[in-house]
Amino acid sequence: MAERDSSQKRELFLERAKHFNWAFIGAITLLLLASLATYKFFAMPVSARLILYVYGLEIFTAVVAFIVSYLVRRKMLPVDTKDPHWSYTAVRRYFWSYVLLCLPFAVAFLFFLFAGNLSALLLGYLLSLCGLIVFRPRRGDVV
Repeated sequence: MAERDSSQKRELFLERAKHFNWAFIGAITLLLLASLATYKFFAMPVSARLILYVYGLEIFTAVVAFIVSYLVRRKMLPVDTKDPHWSYTAVRRYFWSYVLLCLPFAVAFLFFLFAGNLSALLLGYLLSLCGLIVFRPRRGDVV
């Protein structure tokens, strides 16, 4: 990799960053599929009011995660390749953004383990999936 010029390194990094994004999407999808397979073991009757509270909590965490990820993208990206540790810095910023974007699914998954509500799980999955798709790596993130 030492013999590559900086534009080739940027292109390779962006390709790997996209794979990193797909890994997060794949991880939450596998958790969703495992949850669907075990749904009959966790299903319990839950009051509609509790479900609405969980929906609200999921939407709140999604809004907070979207705002923080947007601020990270706006203020901390692009990463300059003149820094000797630019790839580490960029991956770290992507990682924490993706962890935050997966919080709605984490809340939904915990509620699924507690009460087995499938609609809350699907809402958390969709919110996290939308966030991961919207905040995927772009060409201008590394200059």
